Amino acid sequence: MEKRFVKKKQSNSEINDLPDPLLCHILSFLPTRDSVRSSLLSKRWRSLWLQVPVFDLDSLQFDGDVFGLIEFVDRFLESDENLALNRFKLIYHYEDIGDDDRFLESWIDALVRRRVRHLDFQVNSDDNELVWMPLSLYLCNTLVSLSLYHVALSYLEPEFVVSLPCLKVMHLDRVRYDKSIKRDESNLETLITSCPVLEKLTIIRDSFELLEIISVRSKSLKSFALVAEDSEVGLLEDHVVEIDAPKLERMSLCDHLSGSVIIHCIAPFALVNIDVNFDGEDGYTLLDQDDDSYKRTMIGNFLTGISTVSGLKISSNTMEEFEFDKEEWPIKLSNVPPCFVSSLKYVELSTPVTTRTSSQVKLAIYFLRNCAALKKLSLSENFGDDIIKKIKKIPRRSRRCSIVTG
Repeated sequence: MEKRFVKKKQSNSEINDLPDPLLCHILSFLPTRDSVRSSLLSKRWRSLWLQVPVFDLDSLQFDGDVFGLIEFVDRFLESDENLALNRFKLIYHYEDIGDDDRFLESWIDALVRRRVRHLDFQVNSDDNELVWMPLSLYLCNTLVSLSLYHVALSYLEPEFVVSLPCLKVMHLDRVRYDKSIKRDESNLETLITSCPVLEKLTIIRDSFELLEIISVRSKSLKSFALVAEDSEVGLLEDHVVEIDAPKLERMSLCDHLSGSVIIHCIAPFALVNIDVNFDGEDGYTLLDQDDDSYKRTMIGNFLTGISTVSGLKISSNTMEEFEFDKEEWPIKLSNVPPCFVSSLKYVELSTPVTTRTSSQVKLAIYFLRNCAALKKLSLSENFGDDIIKKIKKIPRRSRRCSIVTG
């Protein structure tokens, strides 16, 4: 028993011999409430948690004690404004706090003063309840990554200048945006264009967010993902996605909401994942089938926009748009830009069991016969064994091309 006590005492002594910065670094890997518990160890540990450069908290941990939560966050942020914060993460439950979010502005102001590098702010609430992010968020010169969930971006006056010179990663999940009649662009577009070193952007659209134009213009962007799930109103023909990013190397578009996707410029040999509807449900089209030349032109321009990619994954929804034998959509494969097939190295065709059509098979055959640089064609198992065997027998333009299933 005495030996065990001595060992425990020696262990505690070894921990206490560590310098404060190292102890704070160790505590930074714990949720904030757990690092607070370390204050019970000794007088030295009592306020050590306030020096940790990381804050990670869920408001549920306060069981609806709004004042306790506000006091706790205030104490942490006001403890030492000379100490820079590496990461601040807060999961905010609206039912716990209500619509009095005035304290949020003081928190963001404090984070800017504390030179925060990574900010993750999430709001769990009913769809109609919004928390507005204060303007000071746009003025954080040290911010490297920004992740927002279910919040609204504040209105920007025309003379307001966004300053986010270090922001490299931005994740916007179900965020609402404002479009002022005084500005020619939305605050989303302003936010993107004001990040000179932005490299990775993810936008998950809210079905209640009705911003007509998603404009992604960036000279530094390397990775972009857009998710727009089906909404009750279906395809919105006046909603447009525009992409102009000459350094974009990876792009994933899963958009069942926008009526048009325009690719102005992306990097050559990019990897692209496409799940886009150029058509509505139940046969509804953008122009009610009165003039299908618009759709042919739109798809042709879209293919031209991705004509230099080296890797392409196409969903069954998008493949349905290439039903080349239908009289109502006479889009011919011969109209596909030549450079589109000259640069492709990897193609993946995915389809659920219930939507396998002849167009998808023809598209697979087309890639095999025309892509001189193709190295791998991946087929979903849902194509069926018989069709896959048929495709594997097709002569290939590229001798290095292999066909895999999975």
